[in-house]
Amino acid sequence: MSAFWGHLAGVITVTLMLSFIATWIWVWNGRHKPKYDALARLPMQDEENRA
Repeated sequence: MSAFWGHLAGVITVTLMLSFIATWIWVWNGRHKPKYDALARLPMQDEENRA
């Protein structure tokens, strides 16, 4: 394996890791809690209450 492919693999690994961390932070942001709470209650609702 040449040095180019080693560096490319490293850059891709770091990019994917940073994307994962950024997504994790975005999901656990407090302002999304009401939306996630509503989505969590959705399976418990009756058919006529869905809208």
